[in-house]
Amino acid sequence: MKIFESLTLNHTGPRCQNCAHFQSDPALIEQTYPGLATMSSGYASVRDRDGLCNFHQVYLSGRDNCESFVAGRVEVEQEH
Repeated sequence: MKIFESLTLNHTGPRCQNCAHFQSDPALIEQTYPGLATMSSGYASVRDRDGLCNFHQVYLSGRDNCESFVAGRVEVEQEH
């Protein structure tokens, strides 16, 4: 299955930010995308809840969800 077929962007349901596969550590993001620090930073506020999915190997919003969700973090509603 293609990754984009399995992702449900900005949909209701368990969010990627609460998945065991989701990594949002800014240092890890900068390590994964070395050129990022040239233009911005993994610590930038514009990154919001974005992070890396270790299962699908993609960078995505923490608000997204997919059928591969594995509970790893407590669901917390933090809409701005």
